[in-house]
Amino acid sequence: MTDLCHEIADIMRREQSFLILTHYRPDGDAIGSQLALTLALRDLGKTVEAWNDDEVPAKFKFLPGVNLITKPPVTPKAFDVVISIDSSTWQRVGTSADKIASKKYFINIDHHVSNEKFAQLNWIVTESPASGQIAFDLIKRGGFKLTSDIAQCLFAAISTDTGSFMFGNTTATCLRAAAELVETGINVGELSRHVYESYPYARLRILQMALADLKLTDHKHTAYFWVTKDMFATSGAKREDTEGLIDFARSIEGVVVALLFEEMEEDGKFRVSFRSKNSKVDVNSIARHFGGGGHREAAGARLTGLPQDVETRVLAAVTTALQTAGI
Repeated sequence: MTDLCHEIADIMRREQSFLILTHYRPDGDAIGSQLALTLALRDLGKTVEAWNDDEVPAKFKFLPGVNLITKPPVTPKAFDVVISIDSSTWQRVGTSADKIASKKYFINIDHHVSNEKFAQLNWIVTESPASGQIAFDLIKRGGFKLTSDIAQCLFAAISTDTGSFMFGNTTATCLRAAAELVETGINVGELSRHVYESYPYARLRILQMALADLKLTDHKHTAYFWVTKDMFATSGAKREDTEGLIDFARSIEGVVVALLFEEMEEDGKFRVSFRSKNSKVDVNSIARHFGGGGHREAAGARLTGLPQDVETRVLAAVTTALQTAGI
């Protein structure tokens, strides 16, 4: 047991009121990790709240305890302990940060290499494929009960951040953790249907529009496409429906870097997702150049400007990275 793991586990036992936070626009790792810690603390008889600026994506609403995640309150509240999980920066928890009146302990649990270590206690395990893996370690090594409900949340977290155990970040350790989670009695088939086979038709419509304009550059080593406000309006898709679309570009043979440019609701603001299939090309470094971050193989950033300018700047940075890597 690491010192930090032991220290955090002791705080969980000793203190009474907790707030569990994760980043806005939450993905499976964020939701699964947040719920797992919330349920573990409730099982200890603690007072626990979980906040997020954004709604839980529809495909994760089957997870146990999902109704415990609420929007931040109007009036700030005080807690003994505030835990942020799977958020590389404090800014990414959104307006929740402004609704904390006071706290005795501030804990940051994460696996992003770009984590800014913004809390009092920072448990950052960059070699972990998912924050859900760290939450699993905390629950197991901390001596807390691993229930089937908690296991469902953790399996969803680890599965989604490893691309259903297909990405290069999949390790023997996380596969052993997944096996232990399954042994609690969770139904992997049913869970996978919710997470991977329950997409709304609108997602397929916006995917069709986006892929129609997919482009290859850098001798076909870079694939990129756009999702625009007009596409959202025409398809009826929600913002959460773009999750995973970049994997279609990433899956093309010969592609090393995949990019998804998403036009945000605010004029002149864009979200760019980066994926790399070659360890020599670190997309976290590229994203950090634009004020973002993430992992070596998966990262994101938000940019402002004109669409063509944003595209040109990002593609130029990717070209430089590929050339530096000798690709």
